[in-house]
Amino acid sequence: MMHQRFKTKEEKSKFKQILEAISKLGTKELLVYWMDQEVKEAEMYHRLYAISSEVNWDEKVSKLFLDMYNDCLEHAETLLKLYRTMYPDEEVIKVDLPALEVELSEKRLRDLVYQGRLQEILEYLMGTEKIAHDVYEYLAKQTTDEEVKAILKWLAEIENGHYEKLRKLYVELFGENPEEEK
Repeated sequence: MMHQRFKTKEEKSKFKQILEAISKLGTKELLVYWMDQEVKEAEMYHRLYAISSEVNWDEKVSKLFLDMYNDCLEHAETLLKLYRTMYPDEEVIKVDLPALEVELSEKRLRDLVYQGRLQEILEYLMGTEKIAHDVYEYLAKQTTDEEVKAILKWLAEIENGHYEKLRKLYVELFGENPEEEK
């Protein structure tokens, strides 16, 4: 059973605040915010790749983590190119908003890996990809700016692709579909 994403009212409230703040970002800020999110996600996948290489798991697991790392970096790069195309004479701005996708701490990742809890790790990662997808979809519906809407829909597809890669490996390794969060 996948653990509940938000354990407390405070966590739910924080998530709603971040979501609200993101929905108020303009195109420029949105590009920078998600560029940053992709880099953070890449770092997490790289940590998972490094840690999972140390344990005796199916090599498909380490390979997927490495692929996801490279995917995220590529997406960040694409967002940066898009930013530079749209705002050619401007420096990349700073957007100071907390991450929407909750990251597992290095210690928590190590614990889960060394305890052999791959199923839990994959469920968690699928959950974060699904949240990101749903957020992009939600924000795309909220905006009237066609440029922003197109970017958000593209980002939703990326996150859906991440989810599907994780889900496919999950099914391959555990012979069943992951239980969806209620």
